[in-house]
Amino acid sequence: MNDLLVRPIHSIPFLTEHGLGVEAHLGRYDLLPTWPAYIPFVRGVHLPYSGCNLAALDDAHRERSIQTLKTAIDGAAPYPVDRLVMHICGIESDDGVVVGSYDRLIAALQELASHTASQGRTLCLENTMLAWGATTRKHWGTSREEWHRIYRDTARENVKLTLDTSHAATAVQVLNNPADRTVAIWEFLDDKDAIWRVHWSDSMIGTEAGKRDMHLVPGTGDLPRDFHQAINALTVPKLLEQKCTEEEVCGGLRFIATL
Repeated sequence: MNDLLVRPIHSIPFLTEHGLGVEAHLGRYDLLPTWPAYIPFVRGVHLPYSGCNLAALDDAHRERSIQTLKTAIDGAAPYPVDRLVMHICGIESDDGVVVGSYDRLIAALQELASHTASQGRTLCLENTMLAWGATTRKHWGTSREEWHRIYRDTARENVKLTLDTSHAATAVQVLNNPADRTVAIWEFLDDKDAIWRVHWSDSMIGTEAGKRDMHLVPGTGDLPRDFHQAINALTVPKLLEQKCTEEEVCGGLRFIATL
């Protein structure tokens, strides 16, 4: 299966011509006046994350975050999908001040997993972008090791993973040697059976440009061709997560067809 999705920013005739679905990013795209036309093309759902910290030491903030996600999970019920993408939504510290607890994050994820299980659906935890530059906010789940640790510690049958390749490219930038980054990007594909969704983009791991969350069209960056081949071989839905023209989407589709 190579079920390809795009953002709901392209024309309906274009989606029909190329057999593409869309991902419903709740709280974002579904609020646009054009959204009703895209509903028949929904083959993926992304839960909101803005302002959420499931790990928060502040009880009120943590409870609001949990309720925001539960409301979105319930709101996803009309869409014919069996797996929901969510950011890990765990902030450990902000400006050097500890604001979250790992144990509280895991307990919240377990609570959300139980809520989702009542609908017969699976939560797919997305690896987190590593923010470079002036930011001092630390999120859990940027490295491959921490992403998998959260998955293992949540330990629920209906919790799996979403691999975001652009986020992974930001994470391997902690390594100074581009050759080491190339090795490290492959580690995100360890335990392929746990990866149930992919946000597929290209990036630049050979230079520091990849510190930005680039979300390039597949085939226009320097991620290894055989890495793209391995992504293409995964039998899971894949979102081409780029803000680009229809012509650029076609270029990505042509590249994928050669893999």
